Amino acid sequence: MNFNQDLLARMRMAGQSWRDAQAFAVPVKGSINPEQLQKLTAVTELIQRTLNDHLPGLAKADTHADIHRTRADNAKWEQSLHDINPRPAKKHDVQARGEAAPQADVIDVDTLHTRKSDKSDAGRFISGSYANAHGKRGYKLYVPSSYAGDTRQALPLIVMLHGCTQGPDDFATGTGMNLIAEQQQCIVVYPAQDQGANTSKCWNWFKAMDQKRDQGEPALIAGITREIMADYHVDERRVFIAGMSAGGAMAAIMADAYPELYAAVGIHSGLPFGAANDLPSALAAMRGAASQSKKPSAGAAIPIIVFHGDQDHTVNNKNADHIMTRYLDHSQARSLQAQEENGSGKNGRRYTRTRYAGDVASQPAHAEQWVIHGAGHAWSGGNSQGSYTDASGPDASREMLRFFLSQASNIKPD
Repeated sequence: MNFNQDLLARMRMAGQSWRDAQAFAVPVKGSINPEQLQKLTAVTELIQRTLNDHLPGLAKADTHADIHRTRADNAKWEQSLHDINPRPAKKHDVQARGEAAPQADVIDVDTLHTRKSDKSDAGRFISGSYANAHGKRGYKLYVPSSYAGDTRQALPLIVMLHGCTQGPDDFATGTGMNLIAEQQQCIVVYPAQDQGANTSKCWNWFKAMDQKRDQGEPALIAGITREIMADYHVDERRVFIAGMSAGGAMAAIMADAYPELYAAVGIHSGLPFGAANDLPSALAAMRGAASQSKKPSAGAAIPIIVFHGDQDHTVNNKNADHIMTRYLDHSQARSLQAQEENGSGKNGRRYTRTRYAGDVASQPAHAEQWVIHGAGHAWSGGNSQGSYTDASGPDASREMLRFFLSQASNIKPD
């Protein structure tokens, strides 16, 4: 779909001319009269809806509907968003297959630091919540069955940030990360975006206030990370963060804002830090426009692994190149050697992987870029029972964890 044509058509249907849209696309100097304010509100809502149409999992808006929706219309629309993700299987359905019943995507956000254990055949999948001066967010926590709380047993921690319209349970199912964490003895936490903060449950990666250390959503995600580190025996040198789409863009922000907290970052179908600062620039960045991302910080370059489908029509795969260019602009990364290889996933989906290392023959890579050929906006190698997955590609979850754990050899002892 052509964003510009679609946006123009929607504006005309909403009774707004393209000239009106241009007038309100930039800050208006001086006072705004009520008529202008009404137009500004309508156009803002229209841009938001257009952005939502191209983010993962969002149902298309009714282009024949008036932009001013009634409460009943809004309720119906919100319900349609809820319905597009696979519902958890009913208990009797999974029992017939001898499987563990999936947990409903319900987060206990009413009681701070209160946790509720869910049943599992392996480890524990626990609901929790965290709050600070910047707000409150729920999360789900996977603790492997091997964890005994022994002070001598410090496990790696992986922070997983879901995409738009997703939640912790859906994301855990789609990525299969809990199963891999059970096998590799890792703790995994899935922060949950609140629908009150974003109607599509997207992390607000395109808002300036949510791109800074100790502010907004970065402060909440960092707070959740630190809380798990305090409550469980976590190896503080092996704390990693990863995300998909909007979650991938937020993971990039977290890696830049908290380089001392995270040892490596994984970005799947995401965007670079600072790629946008409002909705119009977010749309442009998602289309693959030249990166507006900020220059690399003066700190060390955090090891990074990036996955992106080259047929992604939601977030253009040029963003993966922008992410890697920004990483390689770090002074510590400029001397890395690149090595490219081609391969295919278990079901035939081909890929190109480029490794960057000081000595590609003997050292773990400091960075990897995976281009998944023919893949769209989906987690490579994921479980089809979750949303936005492509089972035919290489297993991004296993490759991310392999990359993360390999960084231990690059960590200097205390």
